[in-house]
Amino acid sequence: MISVSLNEIYSETYKALRSVNIEWSLAKDCANKAKWLAQHGQYFLGSILKTADLYNKKDISISINENTNKKPLSSALMALLLVEYVSAKKITWEGYIDSSKFLLAAMGIIAEEQKINLILENKQKDIIAFTKDKAIYVNTYLDTNVPSYFFLKKYDFIKKKNTKYTCLKKNKDVTNLNDKCWERLKSMAFETYVPESDTSKSGAGY
Repeated sequence: MISVSLNEIYSETYKALRSVNIEWSLAKDCANKAKWLAQHGQYFLGSILKTADLYNKKDISISINENTNKKPLSSALMALLLVEYVSAKKITWEGYIDSSKFLLAAMGIIAEEQKINLILENKQKDIIAFTKDKAIYVNTYLDTNVPSYFFLKKYDFIKKKNTKYTCLKKNKDVTNLNDKCWERLKSMAFETYVPESDTSKSGAGY
């Protein structure tokens, strides 16, 4: 394991995703969600590497209106846009989502910024998570390896079942990561640097 700061997580995640030609705004959103997950004690690194691989293979969707079990919506890249879309339109969105922990991060980020009450349910209509008073509460571990079908919407009142919900709280400025996964992410990030050449030297303050 290796200790990494939140700022490092943000910057290396952003650069790694840009190295596989993911649009800068989506890479930035994902980096923010990765930072949030790390700060709230949630594992995320493997899902970022998986997202980069799936993006290269075109096996994930980056369209809110297009998703299937075989090509789910990328939560790592699209969850912030999805939450903002649901909040603005006041609709219920449903569909298949990959790496669903990033959706929890997006819900948490928007709840903190805008104090919006959101609820996430699975296909059986069980409440997976909800936001209230700028906090997010979760009742079960989400399997980030298998795409799942979810419903996301705003709410005024919810009737919770007899389930114990855990509030995800900020508790870390530094987090411990798998060193091999972190080195792979950093090697991807390194690919975004411009190789030194006579041309680059002439325009880079030499």
